[in-house]
Amino acid sequence: MGKKDSSQQIEKIKTEWHEAFKQMQKYYESEVFKSFKIAYDAYTWYRFKNPALIFPAEREMRFSTPNSRINFDYYPSLLAKLGITAHNFAYLADIEEYYSHNFSMFLWEQKEFITPLQRANLRAAHFSPDAIVEVTKEGLRSFLKTRSEENGMGSYEEPLVIIESLGLMGMPRRDDIPKFFKEISEDKVAAFDKFLETPYIFSFAGLATPPVLNGDIKYGIRRRDELTYVKILIGRYVRGEMTYEGISKELEKLGYTTKIADSGYKPEDSVDLRWVKLDYAMERLKRIISEYEHKASNSSYYCYADMADALRKIYEKERTAYRSYI
Repeated sequence: MGKKDSSQQIEKIKTEWHEAFKQMQKYYESEVFKSFKIAYDAYTWYRFKNPALIFPAEREMRFSTPNSRINFDYYPSLLAKLGITAHNFAYLADIEEYYSHNFSMFLWEQKEFITPLQRANLRAAHFSPDAIVEVTKEGLRSFLKTRSEENGMGSYEEPLVIIESLGLMGMPRRDDIPKFFKEISEDKVAAFDKFLETPYIFSFAGLATPPVLNGDIKYGIRRRDELTYVKILIGRYVRGEMTYEGISKELEKLGYTTKIADSGYKPEDSVDLRWVKLDYAMERLKRIISEYEHKASNSSYYCYADMADALRKIYEKERTAYRSYI
């Protein structure tokens, strides 16, 4: 592709990011957003290996593909761009809620734990959960594409994407994830081997919590180094170097859980409703809940019902808040 063609492609993609930003503000809006601009910066990929990041101090969200190393748009659909934009701008709400006077502590938590990422996705799921799932799907496909593995996960893709998305949101999951991964690894050997090159497998992540609960093991695995170790364990398990009982014991030592042990705890309450336009958000959630309920009735996996349940909890939270405003 020539330099002129490349510039035209980037401008077209930039227009799509602007449209996603505009769509987001139908559901999620703050005066803060008006000071931000969207820019193309290939260096964001070269330095962070990330297709799109928000830089609060610079008042920019920067997308980085295509570039000289990744010759395609990492998140090609408008829906995925909406999800990434929502996720990135949700960090601003997290900073305002928990770190309004200590940005350096936010950066520290982000470096040590995945909980800021979970809370950003959970906030975005309050108004565009379908976009968050689309990000996971397109991110998986693009990751495999960068490793010349484009056959993908086949029929396993959708349940894997849903389970990963629930982990990225820090919401409960009931599927037996080690067994599920073993099944994928036996049927989609090449794709699964490449999948294990991802930095983290969020299916095994614990529940979303406020910063004060990061160290509490009963909410599962949230430390980045521990989640990296889980990936090593999964690799050993699917290669037959560990038994199911063996990996279960190792995961237990790490505090692995994807379920709520404390019946009074609500992961969805680890984020507030600031900037969410409740009427529009509830309308979108109601439609998406119905879609997952239908899928749940036709699947042997729990993940569809788990997603429907997660979104119902968010919807009820929003409805309660909405009624209090009337």
